[in-house]
Amino acid sequence: MIMKPPSKKTLKLIYDYEVGGGENYYNKYLKRFTWPGGASGPTIGIGIDAAYYTKQELADIFSYLPVHQRLLVESASGKKGKAGEEYTKTLSAAKIEMPWGIAEKIFLFTTWKKFSNLTESVFPKVEDLCDEAYGAIVSLVFNRGSSLKGDSRAEMRKIKELIPLKDYSGIANQIRKMKRIWEGKGLDGLLRRREAEAAMVESCT
Repeated sequence: MIMKPPSKKTLKLIYDYEVGGGENYYNKYLKRFTWPGGASGPTIGIGIDAAYYTKQELADIFSYLPVHQRLLVESASGKKGKAGEEYTKTLSAAKIEMPWGIAEKIFLFTTWKKFSNLTESVFPKVEDLCDEAYGAIVSLVFNRGSSLKGDSRAEMRKIKELIPLKDYSGIANQIRKMKRIWEGKGLDGLLRRREAEAAMVESCT
């Protein structure tokens, strides 16, 4: 499979919502492990949530670290929620860092590949959409995961039906409908991200 690179607009959207826009914010707040809350695990780089990677994937991603630090990171696999919060303290105490240059390289050549491939496996024909719509849906999967089960995923299932039709307006509408899940919960960043993704899809019309 040939990797479809992120468009400039896609990259800007993901950087805006994952690392505060880019290098300056990243270096101030995100170059060490943090715990974003909820079902997250220890997170670093451009959205690398260690809980959702296998030990082997983490070993590959963090190959630049000394062995003792890399082994600590590998043990973060599967640790989400409260377990993730507690283990983040261990990683923080070890002063493990990911410099911006490495973070950007890992995102472009490893993380993007992982999630674009996942998106294509779950949403057939998504690669046939325009670059901005494709990027918006990869962003959605990157942020929400790829599950299509349950009431909270009703819009994701509908998007799967609309993609082969290239119904950009319909896809954008479904992304906006997802806001119901986070409204009134103090998660305005997610509401803004869904709106940004919907607008990117609409730019293809």
